[in-house]
Amino acid sequence: MKTIASLALCGTVLLLSSCATTPEGQARQIRALAYSASSIGTSIALDAHPEYRPAFQIAHDSLAVAVDRGEISGEVLRDILAKLPVKELASRTARLAIEGGTMLFDTITGKPVDLNSAPLVLAAATGIRDGLAVALAP
Repeated sequence: MKTIASLALCGTVLLLSSCATTPEGQARQIRALAYSASSIGTSIALDAHPEYRPAFQIAHDSLAVAVDRGEISGEVLRDILAKLPVKELASRTARLAIEGGTMLFDTITGKPVDLNSAPLVLAAATGIRDGLAVALAP
């Protein structure tokens, strides 16, 4: 599991080192940040609290359905993540704060990411879903 997390972190750092000036580049960056925070943060949470696994599995499954159906929004993402038994998921490159509203922070720049635009919330939800899948894998 730690090898997968290390590879995810390395890939994220490489991806973030490229310029994200286009909307597509920004969406790729958001997806990578969300993936990093969710995969590493979930792994850490599950190592400390294996009993949290069912809640994380439900969040993954709910995100997968919402993303696949194209029914993802900031509100849907917040509602799904608010049911997790943690208040944040974090990695070296990103922190996903779940308290109150869902906020993704790029810890390299120290800036919050606005998840209210449709392409960015889709990118974040997809990254979170994929990160959860990695962390939940046996």
